[in-house]
Amino acid sequence: MRKLCCLIFCLLLCAASSAQVQVRKTATGGWELLVDGRPTYIKGVGGTNRMDVAAASGANACRTWGGSVQQVEQTVAEAREHGMYIMQGIGLTKDPKMYENEEYKNRLRAQCRELAERFKDDPNIIIWGIGNEIELNGNSTPEAWAFVNELSLLFKSIDKRHLTSAVITYNQKSLNLVAKHAPSLDFVGINCYGGINTLANMVATSDYKGPYMVTEWGPTGWWECEKTSWGAPIEQSSEEKRICYEERYRTITSDPACMGSFVFLWGQKEERTPTWFCMFTESGVEGLPLNGEKAATVEGMERVWTGREPAQTAPVISSMTAGGKAVRENPTFAAGKAFKVNVAVKDREKDKMTYIWEVLKEATITATGGAYEPRPDRVGAVRTTRKPVLKLKLDEPGAYRVYIYALDGTGYASSTNLPILVQ
Repeated sequence: MRKLCCLIFCLLLCAASSAQVQVRKTATGGWELLVDGRPTYIKGVGGTNRMDVAAASGANACRTWGGSVQQVEQTVAEAREHGMYIMQGIGLTKDPKMYENEEYKNRLRAQCRELAERFKDDPNIIIWGIGNEIELNGNSTPEAWAFVNELSLLFKSIDKRHLTSAVITYNQKSLNLVAKHAPSLDFVGINCYGGINTLANMVATSDYKGPYMVTEWGPTGWWECEKTSWGAPIEQSSEEKRICYEERYRTITSDPACMGSFVFLWGQKEERTPTWFCMFTESGVEGLPLNGEKAATVEGMERVWTGREPAQTAPVISSMTAGGKAVRENPTFAAGKAFKVNVAVKDREKDKMTYIWEVLKEATITATGGAYEPRPDRVGAVRTTRKPVLKLKLDEPGAYRVYIYALDGTGYASSTNLPILVQ
């Protein structure tokens, strides 16, 4: 009996030591991800915010964009608590000249070696994401992708368990360069927003013949949307985003070459507005009584991830006008002239509603590639009402946005905003 127990223990130990994350081609010509032998489709979130909500909503993975050993340890601890996998990012520069700088490359080699050695057996990390959009603004070079390939091989020389990947924008030229200069990658991550409907065809007609994941996706971006007559990008409302997320997720899952995706952003950041890509509201902003409430897109993702109707849904904002004019009518007012802002809102569960209003100047300090942007200046005080109507008067000429947040008291806060011009 003792010999039998020892044999069983040894077999289990061998199985554990050989367990790994793999990709393989399916019988129908698609691709699938295997985690310890189990087919696993990634239902991921971009960021590590509120992993408890992510797991409860049906997500099984999160993605980061970099971090020290200590930061990765913290992410691993949170992921382990909530049963989530991790695509751990390795931050790389978007400056093509740096890929000819040996001092810079040596720092990255040392960082990757340290991470590989520390986390090579970790069961929650499944992917090393080497760089994010390093080719942005036409900066894609063979030298950059050759270095990505080198780092991929470095990870593989130490870490036999996890996959390597690199993340690019929706760009066939870059995908072709990856295929040529970074063949050791297990798959490619592609960030894609408005182009989701043509993504599968773009990949299929490229030189790249392996699997991929959609590593960022979400609403229509500020670079691809309609604009007002004065150039302000028109942001979708919470409800428009919810519908968009559900439709785009179904499109993503329809391609057998795609092994999963990471929805963006499972948190909050300023990018043209404080709400554009954010699936949660701001928290801790002076004078703004918001505390990280869920946007309607969280409801949408729970619906498509689980296949069930959520027990609680977000308020639905169907329209917003200023002086009777909707956003595509370019609402414009004279300085010092009062006007009314009206919003049409309903709540499926008929919860008691609270409305929070804020006026911000149009963003003028902007960036690309998700780089830091400061929050635009507030004009006047934040106001809270029980009805979705507000009377405003702006004395200084300029471009502004009027924001409304509809809170239902259950943890949801739907929002929309209206660009206006004061002359």
